[in-house]
Amino acid sequence: MSIMMRTCWDTVSRSVFIPAMICTMVFLLNACAPVISPQLMEQVDRNLTYGALASRPDEAKGRIVLLGGTIVQTVPKPNETEIEVVQKQVSSSGEPYLTDQSEGRYLVVVDRFLDPAIYRPGRDITVAGKAQGSVLRHLGEIDYRYPVIAAVELHLWKEPLSPQAYPYAYPFGYPYYRRWGPYPGYPYFY
Repeated sequence: MSIMMRTCWDTVSRSVFIPAMICTMVFLLNACAPVISPQLMEQVDRNLTYGALASRPDEAKGRIVLLGGTIVQTVPKPNETEIEVVQKQVSSSGEPYLTDQSEGRYLVVVDRFLDPAIYRPGRDITVAGKAQGSVLRHLGEIDYRYPVIAAVELHLWKEPLSPQAYPYAYPFGYPYYRRWGPYPGYPYFY
């Protein structure tokens, strides 16, 4: 009897354990997967950092670069869309880190229309594209040299959810905490 129970338990545990492990592995591997295609990631020049791109943009022309950051503004033009981005370091999956540190700004040129209501200021973006040199523009009261990237692929990250207010009184929620209204024994507390 005990051998039969043990065999039955082993079969049930294996039938649950193996699919659970497979689902866990798939989830973990997808969490670390880059958002840019593997073919393009192989072409990215990992030695070309934003600092090198900003200091010598003409030497980097034609090289594939991977950059991320936060959108400042999106300007649609007749045949393209231009996105101004504040640079931030990216993780191994390409997601920009949540930080206030930046080495500067750059422009992303996309050869199609992108809606400024979707690609709005404050959203995080990752772009893989060809360095196209630089352009000099006004930034406030200074002239700023923006490195220009012609986007091959880009990924707009989801906006983080804002924290929801807890609707019940602290520390216990309804029905354990009845501050307002009559209840048995009102106005006396238990």
